[in-house]
Amino acid sequence: MSPENKKTIHVLIVDDSYFMRKILQDLLSETIGMITVVDTAQNGIEALEKTKKMKPDVITMDVEMPQMDGLAALEKIMEECPTPVLMLSSHTGQGTEATIRALELGAVDCIAKPAGRVLENVRVIQEELIEKIKLASLCRPKFRPENTIKSNSNGSLSKELRKSTVSKITKKTEKNLKAIYVVAVASSTGGPRALNDLFSRINWSPLTAFVIVQHISIGFTQALARRLNEVSQLNVMEAEKGSCLMGGCAYVAPGGIHSILEGKPGSYRIDFSDLPPRLGVKPSADIMMSSAAKIAGSKCMGVVLTGMGRDGTLGLQDIKGMGGKTFAQNPESCVVYGMPKSAFDAGVVDRQLPLDKMAHELNEIMIRTKES
Repeated sequence: MSPENKKTIHVLIVDDSYFMRKILQDLLSETIGMITVVDTAQNGIEALEKTKKMKPDVITMDVEMPQMDGLAALEKIMEECPTPVLMLSSHTGQGTEATIRALELGAVDCIAKPAGRVLENVRVIQEELIEKIKLASLCRPKFRPENTIKSNSNGSLSKELRKSTVSKITKKTEKNLKAIYVVAVASSTGGPRALNDLFSRINWSPLTAFVIVQHISIGFTQALARRLNEVSQLNVMEAEKGSCLMGGCAYVAPGGIHSILEGKPGSYRIDFSDLPPRLGVKPSADIMMSSAAKIAGSKCMGVVLTGMGRDGTLGLQDIKGMGGKTFAQNPESCVVYGMPKSAFDAGVVDRQLPLDKMAHELNEIMIRTKES
């Protein structure tokens, strides 16, 4: 079902600022019946109570609030009455870290709050806000998966997790070689949570590099890379122009620009392109994956995770056409079975798997390539 064909979307606005609540309510009222604000809440406690009572289709949630902040409220909502949540947060400093943590906890997407003169600049996010509310209303919110990485309320890793991952982290000190094999990964709505789950299970391999395209607002990819680096054996970083792909590393494509792979096995590097958006997204997984297939051939694997739309289908087609292995997340574990379904329906997916089994399959392949 497309967002245009859905009934009126009922939204709960959660923000500790009366001014911001009023602005958001006014913006959404301009949709003329497409979106209706059913109520507002000024902290997480009110948000939880009103979510249970009113059962909104979508919640917009501020991160920093008194009494119960957005992260604590989100966790409670996902446990007691799972509902699609959009996080509104600063795109700098701690705001990005908290937002990435919220996406791991089950928020379906994030929007960067306008800086400076809010009343004048909030119009900048109106179109994005409305579109993301429409898409969020189509999502299937899920309780935290059994492998969700536990952290403290500020997003830092818990003492128990740090203790349990000591042996994993030591892998990052091992010598990395220039990558021979490439795993190209695409994800969108629900992706940060899926990436967390997948990369916490991926084993370090000296000859394999991962390149990740996650559809997310500009300014959040660096925080996403830092977060994945905390939970993974791999060295995870935001991609930089000219970066040489090293084995045992993963590179998150920055927002707002396409990432393209160049070179040949043993000397892959990342370049950027300012071409227009493809299928409405920038960076495009299709562009990244197709470039990887072109230079890596059968030494390339492709993975498409949860997300709305069709990005990744043509990329997997090119990878499969060059003899590479292709994988997609199975429908039961997806927040949105859109991108994986498109690829599966196109016949370009070798295996459709839940994330734990996908990680196991990738690890087995990397062991074989290491030994060959």
